[in-house]
Amino acid sequence: MTTKAAEPCVVSFYSTLQTRVDAWLASNEAVRFPHAKLYRHLPELYRFLVELALDPRVPEQERTCTLSAIKYVVAPYDLIPEAVVGTSGFRDDLVLAAMMVDRLCEACGPLPVDEHWPGAGDPREIARTILEAATGIIGTDICQRLRAWLPA
Repeated sequence: MTTKAAEPCVVSFYSTLQTRVDAWLASNEAVRFPHAKLYRHLPELYRFLVELALDPRVPEQERTCTLSAIKYVVAPYDLIPEAVVGTSGFRDDLVLAAMMVDRLCEACGPLPVDEHWPGAGDPREIARTILEAATGIIGTDICQRLRAWLPA
């Protein structure tokens, strides 16, 4: 559903993100992060959010919120800036993406969710696994700040 004009940008960021995550997971740095294996879901969560943001069946308020979450993921300077700390800085992006996926699964129902999920498994289960580990990934303070950032 990605528009032809937007597709090169989406694919480029997705590919770059996938490459960075794969390289980081193979690094010694990743060993220090107890939930590092969950990072592998970030590229597919990003692609999924893009597809849902463009789907007219998703309520407008949810699409707007999704676009804001996508902007957060692609921004190099955020609560844990990957531009400063490297790939490990994507951990807040991972948690926010999971929050948004969980929210969209609730708001949209299975039809658009199942159609757009690019990965294996159930997107809501993956999101909830990440959310269960969220305080271990980013800490309580940043979790609360991300929750407050999402509109009710």
